[in-house]
Amino acid sequence: MKEKLPAIGKIDQRVFEELIYPRLGAKNRNVLVGPNHGVDVGIIRVGNRALALTTDPVFIVPEYGWERAAWFAIHILLSDVVTSGLKP
Repeated sequence: MKEKLPAIGKIDQRVFEELIYPRLGAKNRNVLVGPNHGVDVGIIRVGNRALALTTDPVFIVPEYGWERAAWFAIHILLSDVVTSGLKP
């Protein structure tokens, strides 16, 4: 029997490992911390340094406008970096 994905919410670790991870493409030695279930920050090598990357879906509430939406988005993304233990 084929399992269904959840209708709403985050995917679980099994879905990530069985359906998503195998389809991510070729490995790259410059990816120090790559995609993983429950990990919000990736780290790549850039020359002799490292760069932390994060992303989240963002939606705009028209009544709040672009400036407030941008403020919210930046704070959400930076909170991922800060909670990872990395220095911003």
